[in-house]
Amino acid sequence: MNKGIKIAYIFITINLIIAMLIFIFTFGGFEGLIEIISELALNLSVGILGLFIAGYFIGKKTEILINEKKWNSILVGIVALILILLIGILFGSSVGFLQEGLNHIDREGQLSDSLFDYYIKPLFWIMLFGIIPTIIVGGIMGWKIKTTPNKVLC
Repeated sequence: MNKGIKIAYIFITINLIIAMLIFIFTFGGFEGLIEIISELALNLSVGILGLFIAGYFIGKKTEILINEKKWNSILVGIVALILILLIGILFGSSVGFLQEGLNHIDREGQLSDSLFDYYIKPLFWIMLFGIIPTIIVGGIMGWKIKTTPNKVLC
């Protein structure tokens, strides 16, 4: 596994921890977090799996862009982590859409309602609370990919 993938995995994990802390402090403490995890376990699991799958491919590409093509490391890290987050949202939202959203499509116009409920709403709420931490953590991730020697992570 190359350096970009390892660092992406580390910073995806850091971003998840920050997301849990934001949820705890914003929405009813640790009990609220446990409740939402138990209610949406499959959605969250698939979403987190999507984060790490995206992290694998985007982490590789990020390292190439930063170390070989000499692009701005902080900007590339920010864009990379935002893309990883968007892919994770898409994975997790798809579970809910396939489980419940398709069942609600029985009348004209219901497809747009289901798409809105299962893709746009999660995207809005996750980006509302998570964009600033993702930008900060992504910038640090890009900088770490640039400054960490290959031998440290091997």
